[in-house]
Amino acid sequence: MALLNSEALLDLKSKVNIVDVISQYVALSKNGKNYLGLCPFHGEKTPSFNVNAEKGFYHCFGCGKSGDVIEFLKEYKQIGFKDAVVELASFAGVNLVLPEKNQVKENPNQAILDVNNQAARLYHIVLMSTELGEKARAYLLERGITQELIKRYNIGLSPDENDFIFQNLSSKFDEKVMANSGLFHFSNQKVFDAFSNRIMFPIMNEFGQTIGFSGRKWQSQDTSKAKYINTSQTPVFDKSFELWNFDKAKPFISRHHEVYLMEGFMDVIAADKAGIQNVVASMGTALTEQHVRRLKKVANQFVLVYDGDDAGQNAIYKAMQLIGESDVTIVKIPEKMDPDDYQKHYGPVELERLMKQGRIHPIEFLIEFLRPSNLAQLQSQIDFIDRIAPMIAQVSSITAQDAFIRKLVEILPDFEYNQVENAVNLRRENVRNKNQGVTDVLSHDDEMIPPAPDFPDDSYFEAFEAPQNRQNQAFNGQGQTAKSALDQQTNRHAAVEIAEEHLIHRMIYHPSVLKRFAQDEAFRFVHQNFQLLFEKIMIEAMSFDQLDPNHFAMTLDEDLRALFYEIISLDLPQELSGHEIDDLLEKIENDQVVSQLDELFKALDEAHKAGNMERELELTVQIINQKKKIK
Repeated sequence: MALLNSEALLDLKSKVNIVDVISQYVALSKNGKNYLGLCPFHGEKTPSFNVNAEKGFYHCFGCGKSGDVIEFLKEYKQIGFKDAVVELASFAGVNLVLPEKNQVKENPNQAILDVNNQAARLYHIVLMSTELGEKARAYLLERGITQELIKRYNIGLSPDENDFIFQNLSSKFDEKVMANSGLFHFSNQKVFDAFSNRIMFPIMNEFGQTIGFSGRKWQSQDTSKAKYINTSQTPVFDKSFELWNFDKAKPFISRHHEVYLMEGFMDVIAADKAGIQNVVASMGTALTEQHVRRLKKVANQFVLVYDGDDAGQNAIYKAMQLIGESDVTIVKIPEKMDPDDYQKHYGPVELERLMKQGRIHPIEFLIEFLRPSNLAQLQSQIDFIDRIAPMIAQVSSITAQDAFIRKLVEILPDFEYNQVENAVNLRRENVRNKNQGVTDVLSHDDEMIPPAPDFPDDSYFEAFEAPQNRQNQAFNGQGQTAKSALDQQTNRHAAVEIAEEHLIHRMIYHPSVLKRFAQDEAFRFVHQNFQLLFEKIMIEAMSFDQLDPNHFAMTLDEDLRALFYEIISLDLPQELSGHEIDDLLEKIENDQVVSQLDELFKALDEAHKAGNMERELELTVQIINQKKKIK
């Protein structure tokens, strides 16, 4: 008889083969040292779900889901930690003694989360196991929502009853908890469920706990006005802060540093079917500053994929003002469709193509969005030019400026190209004069320069070209193309991440490597998530004689745990090669030098704009010296 503690958990996991457990739910086949199957957590046709029997973990290279055998049971069965442990103990034939439930919870709102989690479970059961649920599933299937997607998003159904949830949960929770949960309405000393006869979309916090719901009407005879009803504001749910699917999308947003913003649940699911996971929705409400601040912690590029109708285009315009045009690209859905309709009409492959390759620059969007309806009037044309010309002048790529000028001329009946160009030139004259002096200084050095910043769309690269790229080209003395610069930058980022993954792997399985870097106070990883993982590995190694991957993974939050499992999935030779660690270190240090050089170019551009020639010369010297450090 074992108590539920860390030692007991490790012992329990050692008694089972993770392959035996997972193969009850997923068809696995031997693939070298590992086992391979179709991932149960996202739709795929080519297997990318790997199970490592020797190390006791799974990792999907498609969606990024990973964990040990307990995490698999939690995720697959949508159950809590203790329930997963009990199920695993039953499988292993171990009798566990569970500790008594703590009277005081660390999270003061945990009881509200618990009641919402229980409601989500009940709604899901109703959808999957009742006669009404069968009809609702048929409706969802018509909308393209398969049973696999129902399970993935834990979609449910509130039955056509006034107090179904209240009757099932009132005896398990205090009245105050029930009142604060957002699940009920109170009238004339009676309690009514807030949701009745609606498809239920659980809203999760970033830790995967249910904080609220959005209910969608689904029957034609339903006369209620609102298509969707959201949980009212509660201590755990605020729609101006929460984003639907953030719990699932966050690892992918962090990995790509880019997020797709959509309006609704069905749009996000359509993107999922198209194989795009770094997607969130603001649940039909306007994007807020809180949403933007939250997303900017993990993303530096925003792709707006709102509905193609007038309301959706207005939402794009407002979102651009909140986020900032320099951080935005736009996907305009044709024929005034929403992304879900587009996916149904043209298929998921075409939606993926549109979302990845059909992005447009904010200026291109604004030319169309701000276009006056009365362009036959000369004054309207003049006002339109005066409004758009300053925006075009701020774009750093002359090629892009030329394209936007031509686009303006196409829709202006009374103006020629040279007239619109002059209007733009008046606003960019000073910028040109400032740039010239520094270009003369930089052109004397023809060493290799750092590549341009990473941007989301090759086809619109020039429209996003940073001012320092022009200086870089002068530095080269060889007219490096923007496309080549983008390729180099992308390759650079990919190479350093591979080097960091490789180095962390060596630290985990070679204590001498970890000791070397633990004693180097100046060493830091380029990417913050790798640095955080490195610090936690050092703490673990100092606390125990050796690092046990299974024990260590239990101490990590969801994002770091996924990264950790991805790293230990690497199939590297067991032995270290002669200069392997030094080569990895050189790659990482070289990227840091180049990143610092990027920052110097940004500062140089700011000095141009401010007309600070003394600062320009100072930065020029720093740039030349910094470039000499690149190996």
